[in-house]
Formats: sequence, structure tokens, C-alpha cells
Amino acid sequence: MKNDRFDFEEEFHARDKKQFRKERKRLTEGDRSKFKKTDQTKKDTVIDDTLPRGQVVSITGEGIWVEHENNRVLCALRGGLKKEKLLVKNLVAVGDFVRLDLETSSIVQIEPRFSTLARTEIRGQREQLIAVNIDQVVIVAPLVEPPLKPALIDRYLIAAAKGNIRPIIVLNKTDLLDENPTETALYHEFLAAYEPLGFPILSVSTTTHAGIDALRSLLQGKTTVFAGQSGVGKSSLLNAAFGLSLKTGELAQKTYKGTHTTTTAELITLPGGGHVVDTPGTRSFTLWNLTREDVVAHFRDLGVWAKECRFPDCGHVAEPGCAVLKALKEGKLPLMRYESYCSLLEEAAGGADNRTRRKMSEE
Repeated sequence: MKNDRFDFEEEFHARDKKQFRKERKRLTEGDRSKFKKTDQTKKDTVIDDTLPRGQVVSITGEGIWVEHENNRVLCALRGGLKKEKLLVKNLVAVGDFVRLDLETSSIVQIEPRFSTLARTEIRGQREQLIAVNIDQVVIVAPLVEPPLKPALIDRYLIAAAKGNIRPIIVLNKTDLLDENPTETALYHEFLAAYEPLGFPILSVSTTTHAGIDALRSLLQGKTTVFAGQSGVGKSSLLNAAFGLSLKTGELAQKTYKGTHTTTTAELITLPGGGHVVDTPGTRSFTLWNLTREDVVAHFRDLGVWAKECRFPDCGHVAEPGCAVLKALKEGKLPLMRYESYCSLLEEAAGGADNRTRRKMSEE
């Protein structure tokens, strides 16, 4: 008895490969589905205005929540979109404007974005979108418990510049400074180094409500993403400013590391107008596709001295005749700015922060 399966496979592999490719192309072109993957990617995604429009407000284990005409719809990505092979971990992010097939509760198109906040995923292979289509990012940094980290703030500032977002630095927990003279000195050192750069800096406290009114005013009518480490008080600040009831957590007493109380990013409508994205805290923030040019552009205060360096391509690390190193030695350049510069320069050259290196070695 003949083995029909074997005969079929033998015949299949004996076919002319060129003819097979022509037939496959003919069949593919015959499929006129407007939701085909090829239709969406090879033509720069011409948005179909006749499809219902919504905005992604949250992404959970259940699926993607999209707000459409004041209702929230649980959606999934259409198959063609899910198969895209891109250097991005998540094809859709909170803040995305999307086109929907309401009959199947599917996202069929993603509109172009005007801004993005992104980082590198932990394995360092792809970009991870945190939020998109936002006007400004509030970088929340605590002054005490955990201590202030200027280098982390610089990472967020560069990410904001790369993503076309206005940054606002919020220094939280000012009420704890009176009992911590070391942190108080660091706070004043930070202000002296960063205020001349022109970034908005706001000092606040949810305990004394210092700066809360000013924070509320900055957020009204804008779409804002809150970013920062776990335990810095992002949710507490939003609760204090707008009377929300976002869940908050406590710090581990030994490490002063916060718990991930906010587990998913969510777009929240603010009383009086505007939106905010409350994001899960991170303990590491590695910039995606960071270049030496990005670092140099951010540290423009070093550039003032760099003009006097002996060599035009001076890296300001160990080169002879470096005016930046001279300014640092003479106390004209803040040490915290220079240390942050060196850290980011190493990252741009292919390095990684300590936590990322440790995490990758464990896996």
C-alpha cells in the first residue's frame, strides 16, 4: 500500500521552488483583507479614519483596556500586529491612540506617536515603551529614604529629550530633611548644580503639603507620566494633589527600597482636566539606544569648559590638557554632574548599570 503522506511530501519537495513562490505570492495578493500584516507595515500604516478610535488606558494580564466613547473595552492585538518583528518589547503602550474592530474587540491599527518615554528591557535586546503621547514627565526623586540619586535623574532627563517630552523634577520628602543633615547638604548641592540648567525643579512633601498646590497647577490640562524608583512616593503625591485613592506601599527598613505597589501603568483622568500615567516603580533605568552625542548634548554645562580642551575630540576622562578635568579639580564643576557624565558615557559605549549587569549574570 502506498503511503499517501509520503507521496505528498515527496511531490511537494520536488516542485519547482520558483514556481511555488510565484503561487504563494498570487494567493497572498488575492487576500484583500484590510487587516493584513503586509498592508499595515509595508505602506507606513495608512490610518483608516472610518474605524472606531480609542486610547489605551491600561495593559493587564487580561488584555489591553481601551477607552472608546467614554467606555472601556477589553481588547487584544489583531494577529498581524502581534507577529511584527521589531526592536520593541511591547507593540502597544499606555497612551496609544488606536483603531478598533469592535465586533471582535481587536486593535487593528496603532496611530503614529508624538512622544514616547522608553527604556531598555532588562536583557538589553529591545526597547520597552513606558508611556506614549504624553506632554511631560514628572521625575520623582526622594531626598531621604531612599537617598537622592542624581545619575538616575539624568537618565530620565535624557530619555525625556529623546522622546520629545518636557521634564519636571520633583524632589519629594522635604519634611525629612531636618532630621538628616547629610541628605540636606546633598539636597542643596543638587539645587546648586541643577537649577542653572533650566529644568523645572519642585520641592514637595505629602506630610506638610509643601509644593502640592504648585504640582497640581503644573499637571492641569496636560497629559503627564510619573516616573521614578519604587517607593519614591509617586502615588502618594497624586493622592495628595487630587484626592485620589491610589494604593501606596511602605519601604523595606533595611534597604529603603520600595515595593512595586503600582503593578501596571494606567492613564488616569484628573479632576479639573488633564491626565496622568502612574507607572510601576523601577530599580534600574537603562536608556535605549543611548549615544555619546546624547550624553554630550545633555551635559551642556561641561561643554562650557570643553571649548578650552587641548583636543577637539576630548572625552574628559583622562586626556592631557582637559579643561573639564581642570574645572573639576578647581571646584568650578560640580562633582555629582561629572560622576553622572562618566556613568552615562560608559553606558553609551556599551556598558550597563550595576543592577542590570548583576541581573543578566544571574539568568
